[in-house]
Amino acid sequence: MPAFAGDLEAIERISYEFVEDQARESVAYCETRFCPHLFLPDSAHQPDYLTSEVNGTAEGNSGNVTIDDVLKVVLKGLRRGEEEFGTKVRVILCCIRGLPHLSGEILRLCDEYRDKGVVGIDIAGNEGSQGGEDAGMQNAIDIAVFQAAKEKGIHRTVHAGEAGPAKGVQEAVESFAAERIGHGYRVLEDESIYQKCLRENIHFEVCPHSSYMTGAIKNLTTASKRHPVLRFAEDEASFSISTDDPTITFTTLPDEYRLLSSWGFTEAHFTRANFEAAKHCFLPEVEKQILLQVLRDSYGAV
Repeated sequence: MPAFAGDLEAIERISYEFVEDQARESVAYCETRFCPHLFLPDSAHQPDYLTSEVNGTAEGNSGNVTIDDVLKVVLKGLRRGEEEFGTKVRVILCCIRGLPHLSGEILRLCDEYRDKGVVGIDIAGNEGSQGGEDAGMQNAIDIAVFQAAKEKGIHRTVHAGEAGPAKGVQEAVESFAAERIGHGYRVLEDESIYQKCLRENIHFEVCPHSSYMTGAIKNLTTASKRHPVLRFAEDEASFSISTDDPTITFTTLPDEYRLLSSWGFTEAHFTRANFEAAKHCFLPEVEKQILLQVLRDSYGAV
């Protein structure tokens, strides 16, 4: 957001208050994601669709802010929030489609800060930026970065199958070694790709409200315009429920739950989604098992 780009004090405060907001929604654990380059005090690294007429260095900050500075204050704010509010928050760092020259730096940050709060790597942005609807999202540099992340043991999620076709989900799994898919709704346009995801237990990060706001559901080429999460639930695919970007959607997690409830979701659906979220989270295994036990205790599960 241009309003706070380059303002480290504001970025730390936003990170701290993010944890406060999550705690108010009774969230035990979540992973927040961003591209630190987009927090710098100029728009030099931003693709056209993310730039704004209003930008520049915030008052009281020098123009020498680095991506390491940004990440450090985000992690500092999240730690302070966790200590005060109890909700655990970790970071996924995003590469941006169309800006492959940034991806190597994102990988470096993921590696250097993996024991300080960073748990994974993502690639986000316009799926059409690589050449249109049928072009997929292949970029040799980005693929190499994600393969290197896999070799280093860094967890991987990929935004795919939201604006782009089912082929993008296939590429995410096969070329980018994705363990999770951000959105992924259009995977249902190709049954063979969807069945592959089911067999490989690929996890879908579902954001109900935003899927309508972005036009992802309207653009489905399936015979039915039913929301894909209903098919996911019927097939017991692995998925979780998120708000996407609350600054844009103005939704909370309870809002997402209410919408899904109106479609017929029951407590059993929400419970399973939360356990699937925990099972597929990017925490180290010991912390993941602690989180799962927290859920078992909360739900009274045996």
